[in-house]
Amino acid sequence: MNRGVRQGVALGCRGEGNDLPAFRQSTRARQEVCPQMLAVPEPLSVDDSEAVTSRAFERRALTASVRQLSVVTNARGLWAVARQWLIIALSVAFVVQVDRWWAWVLAAVVISSRQHALLSLVHEASHHHLLTNRKLNDLVSDLLCAFPMNITTEGYRKEHVEHHRYVNTEKDPYWRTAQRDRAWIFPRTRRSAALVLLGDMVGFFSLSHLRIVVPWSYTGRSMGKGGPPISRAEHVRYALWLAGFITFLTLTGGWLHYLLLWSIPSLTLMMMAFRIRALVEHPFTPATPDETHETRDVEGATWLERFFIAPFNASYHLSHHLFPSVPYYHLPALHQRLKQTDLFRPGENHFQTYLGGDKSAWSFLTSASNQDIPHPLPVKD
Repeated sequence: MNRGVRQGVALGCRGEGNDLPAFRQSTRARQEVCPQMLAVPEPLSVDDSEAVTSRAFERRALTASVRQLSVVTNARGLWAVARQWLIIALSVAFVVQVDRWWAWVLAAVVISSRQHALLSLVHEASHHHLLTNRKLNDLVSDLLCAFPMNITTEGYRKEHVEHHRYVNTEKDPYWRTAQRDRAWIFPRTRRSAALVLLGDMVGFFSLSHLRIVVPWSYTGRSMGKGGPPISRAEHVRYALWLAGFITFLTLTGGWLHYLLLWSIPSLTLMMMAFRIRALVEHPFTPATPDETHETRDVEGATWLERFFIAPFNASYHLSHHLFPSVPYYHLPALHQRLKQTDLFRPGENHFQTYLGGDKSAWSFLTSASNQDIPHPLPVKD
């Protein structure tokens, strides 16, 4: 197998029974009844057999293709990180040079989009897709993607693995969060949906968004609020990063720029784009025996949608859930292969765009009448 290929590609077996409903089986259960798996997944990783689909779907026929598409390329990961920081640096330089109110606003909008991109790169790193060396993967992700966004790669990874394994069940941390906050429950009316996004834009939901990232953050993990215990290596690199960060802003006098161009956009504009993407990826409804009812692909996202809402091919979310070993740059090719099956159902788990036209995900998200707006479901703490 080529270097960088994720070794958990399964050949299409399904197990029986554990503490989840019958249609949500753990990796261990599948390993026990599926000996032809290529390898046992490592802790805090997900295997390509995690997704459950009852549709006619021959995974074995895709095994060779998935192996090829699962190759991680270091240069692409490093360039992806460098590109975001180049755009951020140019945006700040633009503000310093022009120093007009509209320049600050424009730069904040652009930087918020790159913050969203950095979060997507943390997601890639959580699947070990950034770099082939796992220690360097986490180091680069922490220092250049996660720490600047006030989270940690390992903290994010823990919840994200649980999300993959238990999509839309009470063991899915994303689903539990949504059920505690009615603003995540869609479809809605157009007016109601617009009010939620406006609330994001002006910071009305900032506190609820902060609660989401507490288990991912260094502070939250230190206080026992979630995530795995912090390792010695994480302690060291966070201390070095924080010292460097404070020193840099103090020496450059950049504290005001950090507040206006980084902190505020990360809690407002970025979270609005984050919500749209998350709502399209999964409806926060109870799990069914077929994960393809709960996960979606957006095939024809416009360049603006890719820039602000779905960086790094995040629009191919169903494809990602079915084969999480595939890095973002190969998801379009994987999607094309999956289109040859009968997995995709237009208007349900397959949309053309996010926001524009009758075939957009937004049309679906705003399809409720005043009487049909769903309510959160009870969850057990």
